[in-house]
Amino acid sequence: MSEVIYTNIKRVPKELIDEFKVLSTAIVSDAMNRMNSMSAEIKPIIGDVNISGSAVTVQCIAGDNLMIHKAIYVAEPGDVIVVDARGHKNTSVWGNIMTKACKIREIEAVVIDGSIRDVRENKEEKYPIFCKGVVPAGSQKNWGGNINVPIQCGGAPVNPGDIIVGDDDGVVVVPRNVAKEVLQKVKERVRMEEKWINEIQKGMTTLEVIGLDKKLDELGIEIKEEEQ
Repeated sequence: MSEVIYTNIKRVPKELIDEFKVLSTAIVSDAMNRMNSMSAEIKPIIGDVNISGSAVTVQCIAGDNLMIHKAIYVAEPGDVIVVDARGHKNTSVWGNIMTKACKIREIEAVVIDGSIRDVRENKEEKYPIFCKGVVPAGSQKNWGGNINVPIQCGGAPVNPGDIIVGDDDGVVVVPRNVAKEVLQKVKERVRMEEKWINEIQKGMTTLEVIGLDKKLDELGIEIKEEEQ
């Protein structure tokens, strides 16, 4: 198969994307049965961050960022560039010049299964970058790749147009074709957790509120009061 750049993708309505922006990645993950979370290594370089946007996917050769540069100009305002850099951490594929270009183009954020550099300058920009590591070594710009094809990032499948949600905990991927259903489940989960918190504040235990006493019984775990 030849390498390819798709310049047009299907996106969910902006209103739907904006609703995810104020939600916790933890609750979004719970609503998808703990699926579609990227690996623990992929974290934001700045704190107090909440992002959501349509995925523009990039598949590149380890240690080469030619296709990532191109993706900056394929992505539209509000999109999130998601890069499969093969998990390679010893060569950066992103630097501060690229961050400045993304800010000019109003790209929502960047998620990289790999490393970046210029971390101090990037933090000063207060721009949301999620990555696996930081390293001084720069990248090559000699090889091809693909833009807007199905990829993996941090062990999670990502298709063009999927909703990327990120905060201080990390990143989750909401498949575009089930985004409305996931949002409904998230809202139900939020209401349930609000009820749990209210009951805990009234003196109930987490075991009672979540129903874990029954699970202990099902497992046949003995509770003994004698001193050991």
